[in-house]
Amino acid sequence: MAPRLLYSIYMVVELAGNVEEQLQELAERQGRDVSVLVEEAVREYLIAAAITDLAAEEVAATQDALVGELRELPAWKGGGA
Repeated sequence: MAPRLLYSIYMVVELAGNVEEQLQELAERQGRDVSVLVEEAVREYLIAAAITDLAAEEVAATQDALVGELRELPAWKGGGA
């Protein structure tokens, strides 16, 4: 059973007119609510920011942590592009 929300939080987001129009058009094309699109976009932005927003001293440690994932990739068979 999903947890019940005891309260709701609302936020007002002010967008430039042309951005709001584009968002409305996208929502209509996809058959989705504008609020759902905005929530999804903000969530994706925060995920991307969390991945890329590193302090200089964190870069090396992050690269080291990701090297393990690269080891599973097949060897590169070079050649001119």
